[in-house]
Amino acid sequence: MKPTVAFRWAALLSAALLSGAPAARAEPPPADPCAVPESVLTVDAHLPRARDRLRTAGALPILVVNTAKPAAERGEASYPARLEKDLTARLPGRRVTVTVRSVPGATAHEMLPVLESAVTELRPALVVWQVGTMDAMRNVGPDGFGEALVTGIAQTHARGADILVVDMQYSPQTSQLMTFRPYVEYVEWVTQNNDVFHFPRYEMMRHWIEEGRVTIGSESKDDKLKAFTFVHGCVARLLAQTIAAMLDRAEEGAP
Repeated sequence: MKPTVAFRWAALLSAALLSGAPAARAEPPPADPCAVPESVLTVDAHLPRARDRLRTAGALPILVVNTAKPAAERGEASYPARLEKDLTARLPGRRVTVTVRSVPGATAHEMLPVLESAVTELRPALVVWQVGTMDAMRNVGPDGFGEALVTGIAQTHARGADILVVDMQYSPQTSQLMTFRPYVEYVEWVTQNNDVFHFPRYEMMRHWIEEGRVTIGSESKDDKLKAFTFVHGCVARLLAQTIAAMLDRAEEGAP
């Protein structure tokens, strides 16, 4: 920009400020802090096996398989516990239970035996499979990661349960140290090709953080608990909403 043009812009700006021109108003916070745009979360699948279990038994047993280390002090605030409450409220008269199997430090391939044995033992109608974090941390080849996803989905379907896949968490700090994008993309590709829903936790969390709705990375114990409560509460709410919508879609398409 030429000096004379820059001077004119500076003069105009000063005049506007001195004349009392109103400052731009900040956008109001969203009515629902958990909300994400459709470009991040769109329900485009259904749960026929879970629908059939609701029809015949009036129950929706859910199995969550993850790599989280159990933390008793945060149990009631964790998304599996809150998912059970949220879905029970959305499905009155139906019995909703959520059971968790944790395999700390395991890759998707290493989770397969636990996934198979838990599905065989518990006979869930729906499995929520949380994957990707350890594969990225241990730099597992994306192709091997994808093969494990395909195997786990096939195993679960063969035993009469629906499955949805939850990808990893997002934080600005970890995203600088690890490359998550190939694993997120493999989850999307594998789920699309196997008629399974991909619950995009990674992109949801990135949206919340970039919108300033939650802060991740503080060393304060109170801040960590606040962030944990927000993220898990929102994940539970949106997951319950998604599952209920997919059950509705399955019912609408049922013979």
